[in-house]
Amino acid sequence: MKIHPDQIESVQPEQTQRKNKTKQSGQAFGDMLNQEVAKGETPAPVQGLIPPLIVNPLIATGATSSVQHTDATAVTGQVESILDKWDSYAATLANPQAGLKPAYGTLDEIAAEVTSLKNERPDLAATHPGLQSIVEELDTLTATERFKFNRGDYV
Repeated sequence: MKIHPDQIESVQPEQTQRKNKTKQSGQAFGDMLNQEVAKGETPAPVQGLIPPLIVNPLIATGATSSVQHTDATAVTGQVESILDKWDSYAATLANPQAGLKPAYGTLDEIAAEVTSLKNERPDLAATHPGLQSIVEELDTLTATERFKFNRGDYV
């Protein structure tokens, strides 16, 4: 396909408009940012925006009373124990001399701990939603890994 000069000329004004539009919006943002920095205030929160997510719910659980804090600390300890077992499981799978029986035993321990944690704390979603989401992720990961193991992915 040959490109003719008249085809190029018809597209050039459109491209110029796009470039100008981009430059204008970038400058407008820069101007707004400079104004906010000059004020020395943080911008007022916009109504309807979702607050920023907690990066690590194991650290910041949002407990308000000492009972909740103790509960969150206990759950956090159990979750950390499960995560340590996941590290052990991964190390066992990575070691070719270790064999698969110890890895499957560790996977069974993980599954048992996750199940007991879910059974011991059925109200975890209401009291600590961040920790509940981690427990659900661990449960899903355990079920997936058990399925992969039984399917023969590691043989």
